[in-house]
Amino acid sequence: MKKHIILIPIIAALLVACTKDSPDERAAAMLREARYALHHHLWNEARDTIYSLRKNCPTAIEARKQAILLLDSIEMNAAADSLRLVTGEEWERLNVKKQFFERKLQEDLKKR
Repeated sequence: MKKHIILIPIIAALLVACTKDSPDERAAAMLREARYALHHHLWNEARDTIYSLRKNCPTAIEARKQAILLLDSIEMNAAADSLRLVTGEEWERLNVKKQFFERKLQEDLKKR
């Protein structure tokens, strides 16, 4: 009976280890989540997902490259969305931010 009690945690640990997603798979899922959030104008959620990807998947290089472009898109769209709500100096600041991310995104796409 003791052998069975000892084997159960070992088998459970092996099953968990075998079913864990690779860093690339986790990062790909996080990119999908961030794109979904971007599509639905959930700017903070999209940003947080990208930041989490950076922190939790440091070896998922291809996904991290895509995350750079996606974060630029998030920032550009968030600034453009905010432009509709403000005037004056705040509008100028956000317009400059939007233009910056537009140019940055264009340059990043050239490098790919």
